[in-house]
Order: sequence, then C-alpha cells, then structure tokens
Amino acid sequence: MSAAPKIVARTALVLFGALVLQLGMFDDLRVVGVHPEVLLAVGLGCAVAWGPERGAIVAFCAGLLTDMFLSGRFGVTGLAWGITGFGLGYLSDGIARRSMVIDAVLLGLGSAVGVMVYAVVAALFGEATLTDDHLWRIMGIVGISAAVISPVVLPLCRWTGADVGLRPSR
Repeated sequence: MSAAPKIVARTALVLFGALVLQLGMFDDLRVVGVHPEVLLAVGLGCAVAWGPERGAIVAFCAGLLTDMFLSGRFGVTGLAWGITGFGLGYLSDGIARRSMVIDAVLLGLGSAVGVMVYAVVAALFGEATLTDDHLWRIMGIVGISAAVISPVVLPLCRWTGADVGLRPSR
C-alpha cells in the first residue's frame, strides 16, 4: 500500500473514533454546561503534529463531521476549524524547541481560538454567536479539556502519518 492511502485510512480511523467518543461520551460529559470538543482536538492535533496544510485539511474534515450533528449552517464549523488548523500548524512549525507541555499548551490555546473563530464565522452567516454571554467560558473549558486530553490525542495524530515517509512538524 502506498503512503497516501495509508495516511487517509489512518486519519479517517482516528476521526471516526473521535466522532464515536464525542457522540457517545463527551457530549454528555459537561463541565458548567460545556462539553469538550474531541474532534476539534484531533483536527488541531494533526496541525501540531504535521503542519499547516495537513492540519487545515484534517481540522476541516473534523468540522464537517461535527456539522452533520449541529442544527446550524453546514460547513461553518469546517471552515472555522480549517482556518484554525492552518494557523496553529503554521505557529507550531515556527517553534524550535518542542515538548509535551508546549504541545499541550498549543493544543489548548488552539482549541480556544477555534471556538472564537467559529463564533466569528458563524456571526458572518447571521448566527448570534458573538453575543453569547458564555463564549469566554466555552473557550476556556474547550481549551483546557483539549490540553488535558493532548497526551492521548497527539500520539494518535502523529501515528496517522508515521512510517510512511512524512516528516513531522518540528
């Protein structure tokens, strides 16, 4: 099997597993009324692990999977998360010294920014997301939860392209 199908298959497997976990467990696990976004963490984890281009693609796909179960406009989450994935991948490529702590902080901050980017993009399409009184709380809880699950998410994201000749992000 060549490299590209192997990468796509592994990435699809990780995204599908994250979707099952999100719908089966994390949607019901709420902290102060907010649930973690596992699919966002996986999309941004690929951005941290593999850089901006691949991060944008995986985060966009994760957003589209999420959009299938939301009542808003289809594609808004994918667009917002894709933009965030590209930005986070670009930022993480510029960091010379990397560690698990730095990667966890990147994933946490990126997830919080992803929520804000979603709010801005959704507002452009007429939704009242920026006026939500709980936006800062949502950003904080989603960011913290992404940082907490990063020791599981990041190795899975690195595995999706491992052993197929891809050079991981620094």
